[in-house]
Amino acid sequence: MWRNTARPVMVVFLDARACFPVLAFFMYWSWTTAKIAIFGTLFFGMISWLGLTLPSFVRLLRRWINGSLRPAIPAWKRRRFA
Repeated sequence: MWRNTARPVMVVFLDARACFPVLAFFMYWSWTTAKIAIFGTLFFGMISWLGLTLPSFVRLLRRWINGSLRPAIPAWKRRRFA
């Protein structure tokens, strides 16, 4: 019972976060919210197909934007009086 608690919540084959755009569509029916719901479902389906969750995708995107260079210097290596 407890072994699956760290897994992402899935609704059929999609991440449960994909339900929020669909919920917005069901609350307010219009073509705009329908397009948002379709795009959101496709987006979450794509990152789910890649084997990622939304937090891991955001970390991947942040790493891609920042690049491989890590400019932060640890506190014990900073030169304070130079």
